[in-house]
Amino acid sequence: MQAATTDRGLYRWYYRLMNLCLLAGVLIIADVALGLAPRLYNEGFYPAWYRAFGYISIFLAFFVAPFLVLARFMRDEYAEQLFHRTADVLIYVAVAVPFVLFAAATVVYLITSAPEAPYPFSLFMEETTLWKAMAQTFKYFCLLFVFIFQFLRWKDSR
Repeated sequence: MQAATTDRGLYRWYYRLMNLCLLAGVLIIADVALGLAPRLYNEGFYPAWYRAFGYISIFLAFFVAPFLVLARFMRDEYAEQLFHRTADVLIYVAVAVPFVLFAAATVVYLITSAPEAPYPFSLFMEETTLWKAMAQTFKYFCLLFVFIFQFLRWKDSR
């Protein structure tokens, strides 16, 4: 009887942590989309609340979300089915997105014949290190897993 209670508690924690990761992902994307960081940078420092928000969001995106992907012991049967469905969708997204971006950038370049990439594609032309690129890809890949998982969970509840 004790094992069933413990398992049910783990299942609940799995969904709660997924909800927290979803919230962190939405806040991270909102921060990037709204460009809050440059506006909040004042006299060489960010406000304390913004740094705390960043630390918590990064912890959830870099440590909790990958843990949830790997934490099979925390999933019940339904979460395991959602995990497999999410993995199927994520594989298609991981293959299709680079191809679609490259094709769209090529079409835009052929139409405009601009010497530099126009705005949405110029974001990909920034100088970056291999480690930063890997970290950003890892972060957004894990958050994409959380988004897809939560979307499928929401869709099933309807």
